[in-house]
Amino acid sequence: MTPTRPDTMLTLVAPAALEEALVDLLLGMPELAGGFTSVPADGHGVRVPLVGADENVRGRGRRIRIEIALSAVARDTLLEAIRQAMPGAPVHYWSVPLLDSGSLQ
Repeated sequence: MTPTRPDTMLTLVAPAALEEALVDLLLGMPELAGGFTSVPADGHGVRVPLVGADENVRGRGRRIRIEIALSAVARDTLLEAIRQAMPGAPVHYWSVPLLDSGSLQ
């Protein structure tokens, strides 16, 4: 795949239990997800299943949030690869146009 300038910011949100599998999958596809940021997050709302006593007491579910700047073509390919590798996994995503990106180095 020819590298193209990132024009999309893809955000993935998944249960914390899927963090290692999802990060390993992304690291295995550097041509699509050459670099990304992951941070712990909390999920809120009726569509967020709470797992275990800790989450039920806290009233929010532990999640991992991953952000990837990439091209729209790479986004579509990456999402399909995740679907194939993790069928049925509760990975929520959204993408927004990316106006600019770069490094100040």
